Amino acid sequence: MGTYGRRKAAFLIGPLLLGWRIEIYSRPEPTDPEQHVSQFPIPQLRTPEPSSIELPGSKSIALRQLAISALVEGTSHLSGMPPCDDIDAMLDCLERLGVGVEQTRRNNQLDLRIQGPMDRLADVHLDARMSGASTRLLIGLAALRKGRTTIDGHPSLRVRTNQPLFDTLIANGCSVVSAEGGLPATIQGPLVPPPVLSVDGSISSQYITALLIASPLMLEMSGREQQIIQITGQLVSKPYLDITLAEMTKRGARVAWQGADQICVKRQGYNSADLHIEGDATAASYFLALATLHHSTVTLTNLSDNTHQGDFAFTRVMQDLGAEVACHAGTTTITGPAQLRALAPQDMASMPDAALTLIAMAPLIPEATEITGLSTLHHKECDRLLCSTEALQAMGIAAQATESTVTIPYCPPAMHKPHLLNTHHDHRMAMAFSVLASVSGKIIVDDKMVVAKTYPHYWDDYLKLRPTHAA
Repeated sequence: MGTYGRRKAAFLIGPLLLGWRIEIYSRPEPTDPEQHVSQFPIPQLRTPEPSSIELPGSKSIALRQLAISALVEGTSHLSGMPPCDDIDAMLDCLERLGVGVEQTRRNNQLDLRIQGPMDRLADVHLDARMSGASTRLLIGLAALRKGRTTIDGHPSLRVRTNQPLFDTLIANGCSVVSAEGGLPATIQGPLVPPPVLSVDGSISSQYITALLIASPLMLEMSGREQQIIQITGQLVSKPYLDITLAEMTKRGARVAWQGADQICVKRQGYNSADLHIEGDATAASYFLALATLHHSTVTLTNLSDNTHQGDFAFTRVMQDLGAEVACHAGTTTITGPAQLRALAPQDMASMPDAALTLIAMAPLIPEATEITGLSTLHHKECDRLLCSTEALQAMGIAAQATESTVTIPYCPPAMHKPHLLNTHHDHRMAMAFSVLASVSGKIIVDDKMVVAKTYPHYWDDYLKLRPTHAA
């Protein structure tokens, strides 16, 4: 069995579900991981009422902006930040890197003032908790530092490979000591990149994002006028790289695609900025699905079609099912059809996080639904393709998966078996399967607070769709 296969197996037979801290906003020291685990029967949503949802800020955008802010000499003001465990972990790590952090909570959002730049000399130990995206960004920051940076995290994060990124760092002057490409890992730079820096993009685009965000500082150290990032292997999740380029550009960087597999970064430093973070398109997918399934109307108040987030394309999938979508002045309104249409085969390679939402709603779609482009789902917080397929099968739904596809037949809700959903520490397993539970009413999630990783108030927003008489 290869390295990645061992990691997958180790994760699936890993420790039982661990809990989440409830007090995530004041960033206390980690508590007993067995606390706060609570099962939650997900309520049905019969004839949901029209609702307005303010989504949490985009985690993808927020983490990129935090990493950039750590490299800026000056103060950056970031509003609309999602107050969730991934952001909480990143802020703790930045503070340990010597970055100043001031925060104010407004309803379900955070306003942050980030004072950079980070320290590059001291030896530091960082706890990324369960945040894979933070880990890769922190590895990119660590490659700029002369001090030793040790990064560790939750057991479920330790089994996620960073080997392609480590390979690039080691080949270009960094010392990396890691546990078979995972965490814990100790990185010591600085990176000495050649004019063309190569990285494998076939497993995760986050490796490329980490190098891109660090590139303006690499150029500052090298004195060169441009840096080429050469992507090897078959690139996955390109829309996430488009987000990276858009966010870098907002901060003054000059960066652009140069063909299908090269990105060019020109020498120009980042600026401090005052930015508002738009709503998270992956979080939007749950409410787009709920409106579509229940012939109801949901307005997303902080996300529209001018976004660079690839998962916004999930609106097109819902339109294929018969939903109507309208975008106006920064908002998106979706109204579900009176009857769902069958769905042609869907390639979800460009929106892998939203793919899990489609998998969970597929048993309710007329005829069998074939979903392709799912190879990257094996490398998420859990093996989302395997774990979701097993969950559907346990409910009596004859889902069949290959290495990169799944075919899911229509199965009437009356035929669904009651199921205790094992989330495998994965927030998106809970939120995606709430879409199926909203119709069947037969799913209990094993840990209600698992959603705190990215969307702590998800269940409150979910229940906004519940008719008042059902409360």
